[in-house]
Amino acid sequence: MLFLRNSIKLGQSCLNILLPAVKSFHTLNRPNLGAFVNAFQTSKFLLPRVVDFIPSCGFKVKATVRRRCKDCYIVKRQERWYNLCKTHPRHKQMSMKKSERKTWILTHATQGKVRPW
Repeated sequence: MLFLRNSIKLGQSCLNILLPAVKSFHTLNRPNLGAFVNAFQTSKFLLPRVVDFIPSCGFKVKATVRRRCKDCYIVKRQERWYNLCKTHPRHKQMSMKKSERKTWILTHATQGKVRPW
C-alpha cells in the first residue's frame, strides 16, 4: 500500500512539472513572458540590433539604358552607362557590363585557324 501511495505522489509531482509545459503549447494560452523580459534587460547580447542604414533600391541592370523622365541624365563610368535621377531615385539604371571575351582586340595573328608555331 505504501508503494502505491509513493508512486501516486511521484506521478502527481511529475504531472505538476509537465502540465505547464504542455499547456504552453496550446494556441489560445498566453505564455508568461516576465522571465524572458528580465533576461532581455540583463543581457546585452539579446537586445535587438538597431539598423544603421536606410534601405533603398539599387540600380536596375538593363541591356539598354533609357531616360524615364525629364530629370534623368545618362553618364558613362567604369565601362558602363548609368541613368541617374535626382527627383525619382527609382529610375536608377545601369547597363550590363560587356563580357571579357567581347572586349578582346583581335589582330591578324589570332584570326587564322592554323597557328604558325
